[in-house]
Amino acid sequence: MSKKNISATVSEDLLERLDALAKETERNRSWLVSKAIEAFLEELEDVRIAKERLHEERLSPSEMRKKLGV
Repeated sequence: MSKKNISATVSEDLLERLDALAKETERNRSWLVSKAIEAFLEELEDVRIAKERLHEERLSPSEMRKKLGV
């Protein structure tokens, strides 16, 4: 997978926390930011799916058995 650079402006406090974590985990900023974005996007996608499922048709247990032929 090819990689591209992005730029973001963050507070000094956030940058200090990022640098501390990078040092503690022996990872670089780029790796940590990439993983954080990935986790955030996965969480948003899960929330979207959950919201969609809230609006899906719901069947009672007896309706489900009938639909499945059980």
